[in-house]
Amino acid sequence: MSFFERYFAALDGPDPVSALELVSDELRFAALFSTDASGHNRQFLGGRAELAAYIEQRGDPGWRHHIIGSAVDRGVELAWGETRHADGSLAATFVGAARLDADGRLLRYITGRTPAIRFPAAR
Repeated sequence: MSFFERYFAALDGPDPVSALELVSDELRFAALFSTDASGHNRQFLGGRAELAAYIEQRGDPGWRHHIIGSAVDRGVELAWGETRHADGSLAATFVGAARLDADGRLLRYITGRTPAIRFPAAR
């Protein structure tokens, strides 16, 4: 199971804070987060404490992560997919890149999320 599969399973599960067990104390991250197609977004930045605060404030957003594709290149894990509501409708599309530490914990993370773009299945 890939890092992102484990991370999103924890984040979307009954105890989202448990995702922090997969995070290094030395984490640095940036998340660009949009909830609509207006071009307005929020950026969350920081370390482990700021990620913990983000997870706490988001509560249960009513959507779950679905990985559509992933790759590893030179030690960076990439994942892209959709967040979907319980009825299967699109909440947003996301892409993320992660570098893990020697223990397999999240060390560097950059992610973006928007409902303005969708990647339909390739033909």
